[in-house]
Amino acid sequence: MEIHQILPTISPCDAIGNEAFVIRDILRSWGYKSEIFAQNIHESITTANYLSEHKKRSSKDNILIYHFSIGSDVSKYVMEVPDRKILLYHNITPPHFFYNINDNLALILGKGREELKLLVDRIDVALGDSEYNCIELEEIGYTKTGVLPLIIDLSKYDKYNKGLIAKYDDGWTNILFVGRIAPNKKQEDIIKCFYYYKAINPRSRLYLVGGFNGCEVYYDQLQNLIKQLGLKDIHIIGMVDFADLISYYMLADVFLCMSEHEGFSVPLIESMHFGIPIIAYNSTAVPYTMSGAGILVNRKCYPEIAEMINLVVTDEKLRERIIAKQNTRLKDLSYERTMDLFKDQLNKVIHKW
Repeated sequence: MEIHQILPTISPCDAIGNEAFVIRDILRSWGYKSEIFAQNIHESITTANYLSEHKKRSSKDNILIYHFSIGSDVSKYVMEVPDRKILLYHNITPPHFFYNINDNLALILGKGREELKLLVDRIDVALGDSEYNCIELEEIGYTKTGVLPLIIDLSKYDKYNKGLIAKYDDGWTNILFVGRIAPNKKQEDIIKCFYYYKAINPRSRLYLVGGFNGCEVYYDQLQNLIKQLGLKDIHIIGMVDFADLISYYMLADVFLCMSEHEGFSVPLIESMHFGIPIIAYNSTAVPYTMSGAGILVNRKCYPEIAEMINLVVTDEKLRERIIAKQNTRLKDLSYERTMDLFKDQLNKVIHKW
């Protein structure tokens, strides 16, 4: 028996792609033949295979793991092959966020939600990477479901950019958000929070790390907002390599998330790993990923959130309590624990539930 993975696109610094490589390595360590297949492969990735090559490996005796997060022709292919199937559902951002920003992407996201319904009877086990995603699967009609948090090997988060650290480790307060520059992430609300915090602490800066390909209209809106507010010390970084990403985490004093749609949010886990207190808007999968850790806010009152940031930065005991609770949550999502959960779910398919 072989166990392979399939996804529409694989690219560097992508959480789903990163998990696919982690799962592949785990499966190989367990003795299975395992490859990754994708319709689109970034030129920098040399260890994945094109979708067309999977047909040679497809068999009713094999298992196919489908990473699902967007509409694509891959869904039709998955429906047709005889392999037993595990769906890993990473959620689909509601299309309305992208209206007038990227209408083509909105169309693809809407298509994905329809495909998810069509896959119900073709999937052996459907796993959400958060309780939020699992609930959505069950509401659509999936009956054999479970929760499998994203499998993240945090032991590999050890290389950083010394020059970047030296440049910005200067006593200023650094606020960080990591995530694609996209309207569902609500970076404009982070900027508005920073506007009020900057008045409290002029020696502060904001880092927004993440690419904006396909959301150039939204990127321009953010730049216009920054100009309108007369703000300085906001760095919209764009895509960074892994060493730089780790460096920004190491520099951060607070991780601020105002996102209104998340399926899991790997940066929350990465922030916990680096001991960064988290303030996040209580939305979609965020409270499930946080599970009582960090600080959740139920309304976006920007002056209040700015005062909260100040408390987290200046009150050492509060900061220590937040970090301690985040460390406890991090243990629940450890590599070893999620790997065991994956093995349990895999065995259900191997032994036909």
